[in-house]
Amino acid sequence: MRRLLVPTLLAVALAGCSGVSSGDDPSARSGIRGVVTAGPQCPVVVQGSPCPDRPWSGVVRVTNPDGDTVGEVETDAQGGFSIDLEPGSYEVLPVTGGGRPPTVSPEAVEVDVDTFTEVTLVVDTGIR
Repeated sequence: MRRLLVPTLLAVALAGCSGVSSGDDPSARSGIRGVVTAGPQCPVVVQGSPCPDRPWSGVVRVTNPDGDTVGEVETDAQGGFSIDLEPGSYEVLPVTGGGRPPTVSPEAVEVDVDTFTEVTLVVDTGIR
């Protein structure tokens, strides 16, 4: 019995030591989930030859109303992300380095209690 108790307690203690979560905690109750795409991908879209936006890989930053960063998370291969947050008002945006394309605009997001707010963010590639 003791041999099982010590490793179990150690695992529980280590699990509680994590800081901002990237959405891997199944017990998390609120936050933001979404997907980031980059587009347009083609200079001219021709009917019958679609040119869909592509998943974007990089860091998504979340700030509070004062502009302070409250969390950052990497997107996955499909551009998806999830970040656990307390209920409140936030701005979320992909981090691109600013200036010339690609460009982004921050998205205002309200996180409610016991809910993950779904967002879709678009990185403008500047291709026209």
